[in-house]
Amino acid sequence: MVRYYDVVILGGGVNGILAGIGLTESGMKAAVVEQKDCVLSNLDHRVFAISKRSKDIFDRFGVWNHNGIYCPIEDILIFDDNSSSTVHYDHKLVGNDPMGYTISGKEISSMLQSKVNGFTHITSTSYGAIEAKGGFIETSLTNGEKISSRLVICAEGKGSKFLRKSHIGTLRYDYKQSCITCNVHHKQHHRNVAIEHFFQGGPFAILPMHGGYHSSIIWTEKTEIAQMLLQLSDDEFETELQKKCGEHIGCVEVIGRRSCHKISMVLADRQYAKRSLLLGDALHSIHPVAGQGLNIGIRDVEAVVEILSAYHSVGSDIGQQFILEEIEKRRLLDNYSMAAITTVVNSVFSSNSIMRKLARRVAMSIVEMSPCIKEKLITHAMGVSTIC
Repeated sequence: MVRYYDVVILGGGVNGILAGIGLTESGMKAAVVEQKDCVLSNLDHRVFAISKRSKDIFDRFGVWNHNGIYCPIEDILIFDDNSSSTVHYDHKLVGNDPMGYTISGKEISSMLQSKVNGFTHITSTSYGAIEAKGGFIETSLTNGEKISSRLVICAEGKGSKFLRKSHIGTLRYDYKQSCITCNVHHKQHHRNVAIEHFFQGGPFAILPMHGGYHSSIIWTEKTEIAQMLLQLSDDEFETELQKKCGEHIGCVEVIGRRSCHKISMVLADRQYAKRSLLLGDALHSIHPVAGQGLNIGIRDVEAVVEILSAYHSVGSDIGQQFILEEIEKRRLLDNYSMAAITTVVNSVFSSNSIMRKLARRVAMSIVEMSPCIKEKLITHAMGVSTIC
């Protein structure tokens, strides 16, 4: 027996569930396929920086909790290694709203769970063959079931199985860096200020968390150094971490576990295949500098829901190629420009070249002295404007 849906979504993470909520609210019948036992798993120990626009998308989809546990990011301070060059982004330059929010994966899961029962979850199973037949696409599950739909949306993470099976080409780049993440308790109040400090090994970020005296650390280093840091005892690691934090937040104490993952860029050559569509990390996995990975995935979801809803409302077949092309055109500049910007920023600020050091410090001074440039960069970070 074959079950029929308007859309089948592969992957029950944040982007997959958000897409399911948006499409269901627009009147489509959706199913999410997740190989783990439940959707939204493995989020409890993660922390995200989401932009104002991402928060607004959550709000529009009816899942943002205005009384939730999260921290507004009101200012951002940027430092270049051990120089005196700094840039201060003040949210008041563009309005009263915060630039973004630091929020735990547990809190995001809680928000999405409020509407997660509006559509079908098929868990504890994966998929095998996916074949477009006529006006439908059939997905064969490893539990023996078959499900048919007008469209398959792949919202899997980096290393997507569907991306490999679809034969869509990819652009890949190894940064030869790894990212260490952990949460800390500290003596001084963070004042809702996020800090991005660029070192030769990579960017080091301190994200303010709820309560004032906890922050999330995103520490990028050359992979071999990151592996050495992971081998340190808790006391030794805290000593090295304190050196990186400087005096910004006072004495630090690591809370919970440290985690580490290698950083590489993966960009799909195109966003769609026959009756199928990529979004989120399956489409673009970028450098974590500036914390934009989840945000551009959420903007993918926004575009997909908006365009599919418009065509579904007039009775169109939502799997038609011209509709998928429209989605790709909507998202192409944002996704590719963000991948390019994060790669260039990491490269320039990780370089020990005297000319690059001079160039970036001159650039930082120009930005700091120019309210117009600063306003443009702030609104871009908030997700409410584009640079190009």
